[in-house]
Order: sequence, then C-alpha cells, then structure tokens
Amino acid sequence: MWRESGVGAFQAVRPFVVAAALATTVSCEPTGYRASFVKPTDVASLDAGAPFLKCHMREGSVFVLSNWRFDGPLVRGTGRRYDLHRKLVSEGELVVALDAVAIFETNRPETVPRSPAGYIVMGVVTVASVGLTAVCVANPKSCFGSCPTFYAPAEGGGDALEAEGFSASIARPLEDTDVDAMWTAQPRGKTFDVVMANEALETHLVDSVRLLAAPRPPGMRVYRAGDAYFAAPEATRPSSCRAPSGDCLDDVAAIDTRAYQSPADAEDLSSQETLELSFPRPSPGASLGVVIAARNSLLNTFIFYQALAYLGREAGSWYARGEVGGVPATGPEVDALRRFGRLLGGIDVAVEQEGGQWKSWGEHIEVGPIAREVQLIPIEAPSGAADVHVRLTMTRGNWKLDHVGLARLAGKVDPIVLAPFDVLHAGRSDALARDRLPPGGDRLGAYPGDAYTLRFDLPAGEHELFLESRGYYIEWMRTSWLADESPVEVLRILADPQGAMRKLAPRYKSVEGDMERLFWNSRMQVQR
Repeated sequence: MWRESGVGAFQAVRPFVVAAALATTVSCEPTGYRASFVKPTDVASLDAGAPFLKCHMREGSVFVLSNWRFDGPLVRGTGRRYDLHRKLVSEGELVVALDAVAIFETNRPETVPRSPAGYIVMGVVTVASVGLTAVCVANPKSCFGSCPTFYAPAEGGGDALEAEGFSASIARPLEDTDVDAMWTAQPRGKTFDVVMANEALETHLVDSVRLLAAPRPPGMRVYRAGDAYFAAPEATRPSSCRAPSGDCLDDVAAIDTRAYQSPADAEDLSSQETLELSFPRPSPGASLGVVIAARNSLLNTFIFYQALAYLGREAGSWYARGEVGGVPATGPEVDALRRFGRLLGGIDVAVEQEGGQWKSWGEHIEVGPIAREVQLIPIEAPSGAADVHVRLTMTRGNWKLDHVGLARLAGKVDPIVLAPFDVLHAGRSDALARDRLPPGGDRLGAYPGDAYTLRFDLPAGEHELFLESRGYYIEWMRTSWLADESPVEVLRILADPQGAMRKLAPRYKSVEGDMERLFWNSRMQVQR
C-alpha cells in the first residue's frame, strides 16, 4: 500500500528488509512448520511441546534451540546462535537472557517427522535444493510470487483467481490488513468456499482471513473506497480516453480480459504518464466516484527481486534490522528507501475544475501483479460542466489498467464480517488452522505448495463480497541472485533513488517483453 503511514510508508523498504525462511532437515523429505510468536512478557503461553524455540534478540541475532526450558530469568537449550547477518556464531548448550529477547517463535512440524538433528532458522538461504520449475531455474527474476493467492467459485463453473493478500507485507514489522474486491465471485449456495494457496517460493504467515459481505441493493454493485463501502449502479463507461500512445477507450471500457498497459520508459523506470478521460455527467448534484480496476505489471516485482539480488548475503541483515523489537525501523537509510519506493507510486485521480485547473482526489493504491483490484475514489465535479474530465497520472509500465468508470453513488452500506466456520487442509478438516485465523492470534504458516480451503456461511440476500486478509510473507533467496550482489548498487539506491531507477531501466527493458509469460508459467502446483 502506498500511503504515508503504516505499511504504506514502508513499501519503499520492500526490496530490502527481506530474508528467506526455509525449513531444513537432514531428511530429504519436505517438512512444513507452523510458526507461533509470543512476546517475552507472555512466556506462559508458549507451546511447551514445540520442538524448536527461536529467540529473536533485540540486537538482531537469533538463537535456535531444541530441548529448551525456562530457568528463572534464563532460557536454556541445545542449538545454534546466528548473528545479525545470520552467520553461525556458536552451537551446543546455550543460555539466553529473557530480558534481551525481542520475541519468541515456536515451530511445529506439519507434514512429516523431523530429523532429530534438524534445525530451522530465519535467514538468507538459497533454494537450489528446492524443486523449482524449469522456467524459474532459467529465469529466477521472473518467478511467480507476491503473497497468498485466493480462489473462489466464478461464473461459468470452476474457481477463479479473485484476490492476492497483503502483497506489501514482506516482513513482520510490515504486517498489514489488505481488503480486495472479489469482483467475479459467484456463490452457489449458502456455503462459500475460498481457497488460499501458496504458489510461490515464499513463506506466508497468515494472521487472519475474513469475508466481508456488503448488502447489495437490486440492480447495483458495491464499491470500496478505503474503509467506506458505497452502493451504486454499474459505473458509466468513459466517452473518450486519450493516452500518450493514442486512443485507449476500448482498453478501459469494461472489466474484461483487455487492459491498457504502456511499456516502461527505456531511460527511467520512474517516468510518469497521463491519461485523460471524459464522462457524461450522470445527473446534477449526484455524488460521484471514479471506479478503477487495475493491477501492477511486473515492473514492481522486477525491482523487488533485483534489489534483493544486490543485497545478496546481506539481505538477512536488512531483514533483522527491520524485525528488531517488532516495530518498523527508522533513520536516514529507511527514509532513503521510502523515497525510492515512492518513485513508482499509485494511480492519481484528478478532476478538471472551473477555470481549467485540476484537483487531485486520491489514488488507486494496490501492490501486486496477480489479481485485479477494483477501487472507488469519491470525487466532486464542477456543477456547471456538461462532462466530467478525469486525469490519471501513474508510472509508465507499472500498471495494467483494466477499467475506468464513473459511478453515481447511492449511499453507504456496512459489510457483515464473516469468519470461516471450517478450514480444510489436504482434504480434511483442520481445527488448528481454523483456530489460528481469527485476528490477533497465532499465525498460520503456509509453505510452497500449501493450500487451505476456507468455508464461510453466507447471510441471506444479495451481497458484494470482499476478502480481508492480514499477515506477512518472507521471500526466498535464489542461488543465482547472489551473482548480482553489489554494495555499490545498494548505496546508489540509498543515495540516489532516481539515479537507481535510471540505471535499472536497460536491464528491465531487456526482459520486459517476456516476463509476463515466464511469471505465470513458473507458478507452483498446489495440493488441495
């Protein structure tokens, strides 16, 4: 989310405070782990039977203990200690001072028994041993990724991709709540199933998933504008659309398979473009809103992966800096990273006023290249104008603009919040997973190839459905990325963000035309 506070302000940190979490054992069989986090003040609630206890220290190091126990103000156990850079410092019998711990993490194996000698550690690890797709091996910076994906019943039968959750939350301090419109979802009865999948080389730590059912008046849809929900008739299509490349009306006329997308600038990846649209005014005095359906291109993903490659073996250090104390980091470096991230930005919506001036009313703000997001930006238009003129400003090549419409708002509605009554994993009911999904509790860990089916009871009547998800995810480092490790390029991003965007432009342009195909072809198979 590209905002000035919360996770939005830290979208700029996305390429940096990143690490890889990999469950490693001496067994050649895959093992999945559930992660639970507990503050040092709540040690009584720790899972005493968990085989691993990770002590994340306030200064950034981490202890990974087995056979652990509390001894007054100390934690004792057998294991390993890793420094800020996730290099092994010591192993054997270890003692940890309770008052020096930032947060505890316990891990339980999910699928197969662990080896007694196994360890799991948060840090930068490569995935050379993971079963990658051939596409991902050959083109690792085009690998599918960017948070959990959600599927639901759609028109015509079968499940369709409806949402991607918390795409900007790439570290625990950046955990945030994301709400996505499930625009094409078609319930087929009182029970509504949503499949949450991990189709990427990532670890997902999900705090909560809930369904928001907004009452839908007859003949209307419901649009979300931040925390507000408005009922409105189907949005009016524009009468004209002009882009720098020419007419764009057919690209944005409807929510369909066609979208407007410009190529990125060949010299500066932060270069902006403007589209100008006209709409017939629905009626004098009506409350209006601009409806935008869009998703990111793979420009954002490329910059994320390339910056992670520049960090190389130091990525774990950056992740640790972001994680210390469980709060977002501050300081000159973080401020520089914010400036770098804001160079991409959202889609600014401005309306022409009397006298020819333009007034900005807000942004379409969404991070993620996978699922389209439909949002509403409420506006006011000059009372005397026959047409409403809208200007959209955005980074060239950073958006797939599916639809722009003008909605006549009929009033606010309040959505009904629904929690899943059951969660299925590997075809069986999973009470532990269900119990971890209410907000504020233990996080549900999902690993590559995992899929959970969340079952909801729908209220009677017609409703617009939105998916609310909260959590964070951790990207996995690829072995081939280490060849790009460059402190000089990291310094360039910190000291000269605009210059870094210019330096990256030729590299992105060399792969831009093929990234979309490679991205979707590298999606991992999931087991439902």
